[in-house]
Amino acid sequence: AGFGHAQSALAHGLGRRYDLPVPLDLYLYAAGATVAVSFLLIAWFIRSTEQRRGYHRINLHDYKLGRLLTQPACGFAWQVLGVWLLVMVILTGLFGAQRTMGNFAPVFVWIIWWVGLAYVSALWVLVNPWRASFAWAEVLYRHLRPGRELSLHLPYPPAFGVWPGALLFLAFTWAELVHSGAAVPVNVAAMVLAYSAITWGGMFVFGRERWLRHGEAFSLVFRVLARFAPTEVRVSQTTLCKNCPLACLDRQGECINCSECYERADDSAREWSLRPYAVGLLRDEIVSTSMIAFVLLMLSTILFDGFMVTAPWTQLAMDLYAVLPNLGGNRLALIRTFGLLASWVLFIIVYGGVCWLISASSGRRISTWESAVCFIYTLVPIAIAYHLAHYLTYLLVQGQFIIPLLSDPFGYGWDLFGTRDYRPDIAIVGARFAWYTSVITIVCGHVIAVYLAHVKAVQTIPDAHAAQRSQYPMTVLMVVYTFCGLWVLAQPIVNNPVTAGTLGLLSAR
Repeated sequence: AGFGHAQSALAHGLGRRYDLPVPLDLYLYAAGATVAVSFLLIAWFIRSTEQRRGYHRINLHDYKLGRLLTQPACGFAWQVLGVWLLVMVILTGLFGAQRTMGNFAPVFVWIIWWVGLAYVSALWVLVNPWRASFAWAEVLYRHLRPGRELSLHLPYPPAFGVWPGALLFLAFTWAELVHSGAAVPVNVAAMVLAYSAITWGGMFVFGRERWLRHGEAFSLVFRVLARFAPTEVRVSQTTLCKNCPLACLDRQGECINCSECYERADDSAREWSLRPYAVGLLRDEIVSTSMIAFVLLMLSTILFDGFMVTAPWTQLAMDLYAVLPNLGGNRLALIRTFGLLASWVLFIIVYGGVCWLISASSGRRISTWESAVCFIYTLVPIAIAYHLAHYLTYLLVQGQFIIPLLSDPFGYGWDLFGTRDYRPDIAIVGARFAWYTSVITIVCGHVIAVYLAHVKAVQTIPDAHAAQRSQYPMTVLMVVYTFCGLWVLAQPIVNNPVTAGTLGLLSAR
């Protein structure tokens, strides 16, 4: 009965098996070999220890359309959209029909926002409803109380790092992967209200941008992902950055993607630029222990979500379920909670071990800690690849449920825009598409990570041979990660799927 919670197979595996043209083992070995060969090619072409840190940029402010898009009215429109969606989630969750797929709140939060926004993460700073609403409140407060600030601007303890945001993100992933009622509309609204109170409270105590930088979980997530994005904002005249409470300057003295400085800078000092993909992951900046842990948490939660649909996890969970004392319906939640935390700890241990091997392979020209700081952001393409491989099919299929809900967000039978009777086409993509998308994205993500890690190595370690040797452990990690990750993603396709996590949250209850 406890495993009656294991949700239906509607999303991960699309409810059917797919017979691969060749055995799965051949795909796994080929993918791992591709990553290994990419290391050899990258090592051959990138040997110089004097890699340029600069990169070509196109300043969109030099063009009429770019200047139009950065006008205050355009930014305000994005803010209104974000706040309106937040209000809709709360209202529909509290007062709408309590049917998961018949209510705007769970469909928008778990599909459109969490899955979809990751692909355009650079937009988060524009639509963040908590940032926008608090900024409006600050303007109103200054109007009513001239010379006074809404925030207390208390000093943010450096020891806190981004741990508040990491813990909030852990709570969010717990709700996504463990909480059996996370897709119930009223529960979604309650979680959003609780998170809003925490976020606005943090802004009130420490200041808006400071809390967004350290404590707002989704600003942290999307800012990490946006480092891969082909856009950036920067301030060319960095004198005002000396007074920035966010300590935004990196070791090269550049201010990139700091909204605090960008808002305060003159138009002539602002840049909104197109840049090559992934160069934001090569910035030379100080990285805290908490940020390293946060990036590893992002990686571990995505892979654990996939691992929960595999036969080994199912067997392990059943064994633990049988030996645990009778805790009613809490046993399954306890097992999943243990798995979630254990996966994070495992990633931390493995990454620490690889960084120790990197240091040893380089002849101690770089310490274990310096390795951890240097290479942590090179893992971000893997997180993006897994998010794409794991959730894209889900977004394309389940995301169609938002179309009828645009006309009937409360589930009352309205037809505001004539789309109420739209029926999602679950055959729009199939298991074949899901499998080949997974293979391509996983391999590409790991190859990009290998490239970035090699560039960071030659930038950081003066000796070219030592820099190349330092990447042997990282390459082995990438090959093993590719092999294991692709195997996990293959299980719902090549075997009878048992869906869990985000994709199971929205199954019929």
